Amino acid sequence: MSAIAGSEFLQAGVLVALVVACALPLSGYLVDVMEGRPLLIRRALGPLERSACRLVGAREDDGMDWRRFLASALAFTAVSFIGLFILLICQGALPWNPEGFPGLALDTAFNMTASFVTNTNWQPIAGETNLSYFSQAVGLAVQNFLSPAVGIAVAFALLRGLASSDGGKLGNFFVDVVRAVLYVLLPLSLVLALAGVWQGSPQTFQGYETVQLLEPVSVDAEGTLVDADDPTAVQEVTEAVVPLGPQSSQVAIKQLGTNGGGFNGANSASALENPTPLTNLLQCAAMPLIPFALVFAFGRMVGDRRQSRALMTVVLALLAAGLFSVIAAETAATPQLSADGAVYLGALDQSAGNMEGKECRIGVGESAAWTALTSATSNGSANASIEAMTPIGTLVPLALIGLGEVVGGGVGTGLVGLLGFTVLAVFVASLMIGRSPEYLGKKLGPAEMRMAVVIVVAPALAILLAASVLVMSPASAAAVGTPAPFGFTELLYAATSAGGNNGSGLSGLSSNTPLINVVLGVEMLFARLAPLAAALVLAGNLAQRKVQATGAVGLSTSSALFAVLLLVIIVLIGALSLLPAFALGPLAEQFMGTF
Repeated sequence: MSAIAGSEFLQAGVLVALVVACALPLSGYLVDVMEGRPLLIRRALGPLERSACRLVGAREDDGMDWRRFLASALAFTAVSFIGLFILLICQGALPWNPEGFPGLALDTAFNMTASFVTNTNWQPIAGETNLSYFSQAVGLAVQNFLSPAVGIAVAFALLRGLASSDGGKLGNFFVDVVRAVLYVLLPLSLVLALAGVWQGSPQTFQGYETVQLLEPVSVDAEGTLVDADDPTAVQEVTEAVVPLGPQSSQVAIKQLGTNGGGFNGANSASALENPTPLTNLLQCAAMPLIPFALVFAFGRMVGDRRQSRALMTVVLALLAAGLFSVIAAETAATPQLSADGAVYLGALDQSAGNMEGKECRIGVGESAAWTALTSATSNGSANASIEAMTPIGTLVPLALIGLGEVVGGGVGTGLVGLLGFTVLAVFVASLMIGRSPEYLGKKLGPAEMRMAVVIVVAPALAILLAASVLVMSPASAAAVGTPAPFGFTELLYAATSAGGNNGSGLSGLSSNTPLINVVLGVEMLFARLAPLAAALVLAGNLAQRKVQATGAVGLSTSSALFAVLLLVIIVLIGALSLLPAFALGPLAEQFMGTF
C-alpha cells in the first residue's frame, strides 16, 4: 500500500468517525422529536406543527394500525406523484422560468416523478438545461424533503412495532412526516445551505449569466471541446453560460435526505454545487449522518443500545470494505493507465492514481471516498465520473447498492432493510440452536418471516427483472456508450441504481429514451413501495405481540457472534442475487483488461 493510499484511508476513517460522533446525539434528538417529547425547539415551531397537522386533519393522539398507516403512505405518495408529474409537463406555462424551458415529454416526466417521489433521484436529463427554477424549487426540492420524511415515518412505525405491545398502534403517519420535515430536515438543511452560500454556491432566482472565458477554447466538427490551436478546430469559443438559480438549498437537502439528484448535470462535480474542499467535506459527512443516527435511534427506542451497536458494527464493517476497495483501486489505477509502469502515477506535484473523470480540485482519494459513501447510503450524488473509474471502482458501488440499502442506506429505508436482514438472521440462528425464533422478546412466526423476505428480496428482484428487460431489448443497444462487458455494466448499473433507491448512473448510457424511462420508473416505484408495505405489515404484527422474557440460553442479538452472522447473511444474499450479473459486467472487464 502506497503512502498516498494510506493517507486517503486515514482521511476517510476520520470522516466516518466524525459522522458517528455526530450521529449519536442526533439519534436522541430524533427519538425525542418523533415521540413528541418536550423540546426547546418545539416551543418555537410548535404552532407550525399544529397548523400543518390541522391542515391534513391529523392528530397526535390518533394512532394508526398498519393498514391505515400504509393507506396514508400510499395516498400521500400518489398525491405527490400526480402533483409533480403535472408540474413537470406544464413547466413551460409556469413562473420562474427565465430560460423559457418547455414542459417535459411524458415518458421523461414519468421517470423523473417516480424517481423523486421514491427518493431515488435518478435523472435522465440535466437539470440546468431542461428544468425551470419553479420545477427545481417547488417540484424537486419539495420532494427531496417529503420522500425522506416518509422513510423516517415508516422506520419509526417499525421501531414502535418492535418496542411496544399496545394492540398494533404505530403512530400517525401525517404527524410523523410533519415532525420529520419541520424539526429534522429543515433545520439541518438550513445550516448546510448557508454554509454552501458562504462558500460560493448560488442561491438566486436571477437568469443565467454569460461570462467571458479567461482562456478561449474551440470545438471540432463533432462539437467536442479541443484546444484553441488544435488543427481539428472549426469554431472558437470565447463565452460560456453560467447556470444560476436556488442551488445551495437543493444541494443541502439532496445530501441530508439521501436524495442525490443534482441541480446541474455534473452534480457535485460542478463548482457551483460543490465549490470548495469544505463543501466537499460537509456534503460527504451529510450523506450518512441521518441514516447512522436512525440506527442508533433503534437502540434508544427498544431500550437496549447494545442492539444498535451490533447493527452499527455490521454497517461500519461493510462501509470500511467499500471505502478500502475503491480508494485502493483508484489510487493504484490500472496497468493500462500506467503502461506497466512507464507512466508516472505517483503524487509528486499531482494527484495519485486514476485521474480520468476526476475534478483536479477534488482529487482521487476524495472522489473515491465520495463514491463509496454515496452508493452505501443510497444517495446517488457524484463528484466524479463513475464511468471513468477502474473496474473495481465501478464494481464496489454496484455491490454496495445491490446489498439492499443496509450500509446506512436511504433515510429510513436503510434501517428498514437492515432490520429485514436482522429478522432473517434471527431465524437462521434460531434454527442452528434449536429454538423458536424471537427478536427482542417477541416471537417471529411465518407471517413475520414472509414480510422480512419481501423487504430483503424485493429490491433484488426488481433489479434483475429490469436489467433483463433492458438487456433483451434491441432499443437498449443503441443507448449504451460502450460495447462488450462495459455496455452490459451500463445497463446493469442503471437497473441496480433504480432498484436500490440510489440514482447514480454511468455517463456513457443515453438514458432518456422511452423504454429506459418507463422500465426504470416502474422499477423505482415497485422497489420503494413493496418493502415499505412489507415493513408496515411486519410492524403491525410485532406490535400485537407481547414481550416475553428470554431464557438463559436464548439468542443474544447484541453479541459479536450475531453481528458476524448478520454480516455473513447480508453478503451471501447479495452475492447469490447479483454475483452472476456482476460476472458478466465489471468482473469480466477487470479480467479482460478492457479498461
